[in-house]
Amino acid sequence: MYSTTQHTASKESKIVVAHNEHYELLYCSVKNRIYLIIKGFWKNKEAVPHYLKDMQEALKLAKPSFSLLSDLRTMITHPQRLCNLHIEAQTLLREAGLVKVASVEPEDRIATLQLKEIMSKSQLPLRRFTSCKEAEAWLSSEK
Repeated sequence: MYSTTQHTASKESKIVVAHNEHYELLYCSVKNRIYLIIKGFWKNKEAVPHYLKDMQEALKLAKPSFSLLSDLRTMITHPQRLCNLHIEAQTLLREAGLVKVASVEPEDRIATLQLKEIMSKSQLPLRRFTSCKEAEAWLSSEK
């Protein structure tokens, strides 16, 4: 159900930084792109104890001016207390040299509203999409 093969970069060119029941983090050196796939419901920070550490590991691989494809399709609304965790992760990304983000919207409409609020606070250079294919094409076409 949660496959990374939906992205156009071949799986062989991606380094898996983290893969668990709550999220996947991958890095493609060819595209200098981090892939974040958030899965399902995160009850609390204890459900994702290594999230920020894993994000930092992905950032060690990325070169300045990297991009991010955030696949949030299967994300379910997270408790409000987790919003700061997402903002902290986005701050790490921005400070490390992130130049553009393609976000594939959650199917859960409340999660979409929650993410809009989080993104407005983090001030990331973001564009929203409904498919990974569109998001990948946009990231690859504009520099």
